[in-house]
Amino acid sequence: MTEYPKLRYIEAIPSEADGEKVIYLRDPQNPGSNVLAVSPGTVLALSLFNGENSVDDVCGILSQKYGGEVRKEDVENLVAKLDEALFLDSRRYRDYRDAIEREFRESDVREPEFAGLSYPADASELEEWFRTFLEKSGNGKTANGKGKLKGIISPHIDYSRGGVSYARAYETLPDSAADVFIIFGTSHYASVDNPFILTRKNFRTPLGEAKTDRNIVGRLEAACTWDLYEGEISHRAEHSIEFQVAFLQHMLNGERDFSIVPVLCNSFHRMVMDGISPYEDGRVSKFLDEMRAIVSGLGERAFIIAGADMAHVGLKFGDSESVNDSTLRVIRERDLMSLAFGEKMDAEGFYRSIEAEKDWRKICGLSPIYAALATMEAKSGVLLDYDQALEPDTGSVVSFASMGFYL
Repeated sequence: MTEYPKLRYIEAIPSEADGEKVIYLRDPQNPGSNVLAVSPGTVLALSLFNGENSVDDVCGILSQKYGGEVRKEDVENLVAKLDEALFLDSRRYRDYRDAIEREFRESDVREPEFAGLSYPADASELEEWFRTFLEKSGNGKTANGKGKLKGIISPHIDYSRGGVSYARAYETLPDSAADVFIIFGTSHYASVDNPFILTRKNFRTPLGEAKTDRNIVGRLEAACTWDLYEGEISHRAEHSIEFQVAFLQHMLNGERDFSIVPVLCNSFHRMVMDGISPYEDGRVSKFLDEMRAIVSGLGERAFIIAGADMAHVGLKFGDSESVNDSTLRVIRERDLMSLAFGEKMDAEGFYRSIEAEKDWRKICGLSPIYAALATMEAKSGVLLDYDQALEPDTGSVVSFASMGFYL
């Protein structure tokens, strides 16, 4: 056990168990791994595990804070539990990580990481989920008559909260003749500078295996002078593309052969803070120009999906105050203002509406929506759904939307 424990990036989820408040710790990059329940009073101790404080230091700080002796044995026991759960940056975790990464590199398939966790692992049960969402959406095909559907924005929030919004995005998909689906998904946890992260791996879900179009991936690779696979491991535990693939498979129902081009889009935070357009980054412009040329060449065969949520505001996301009715109204107004630029196919306008406020809404779908608008051959977009998922326990909210784009 290290004397200078360092906690990795771990989600802390407030909840209750047997009437008592608890904090559940989990690793968002390994959703199927351990969950550890700790008391709310433990959070301060966790904040001190930064790799710079020894166990003795932590004991001293906590004793001073609480005005009583904190035993070294208790702190060591907590450290041992965190290490066993793989929540520390330790030898145990690094050995585990190396084994996982080696297995991922050697496989031709990206396995369904969230099956059995965020949605059913049983294919028939998952199909029933999707049918239920489509029934609840009203099957209205809201945008019929707008032209040929060329792409969508779909949420990537869990199906339990956003299922109807997914359905409103996907319900007119069978009317499209497309068989190549370019999926821009948010990269939530990648620790690389690469703006777009590719993989050649096929994507498996309980509904089957979606083939990745390696010819298109190879063309993108040839056009760009940097390593588009840097950070590829991020695909393994990222949900933003997996959720789109499963819904896509359900909607096409085996009626046509199709391929996907899975693209994780990294954060534009640095550009937002610097007040510059993403197109001023040569890697962004080169990649998107090449993708747009590919889309143009495919014609009716191409379809673009942005797996993207909107605002993330509240205590859970680092804000100092809980959201309230006033906050929710402002978020809605700002979200709809940004999405109005999407309706006009204005990628720069969408970006600037977020850059102007320095992204206080923390729009995690900024980069995939921008990429979709910049590469899609469509004339206009239509907002199909907008909703907010409030989390009262954390005083936080996630907003999301679905849109269709038409030629």
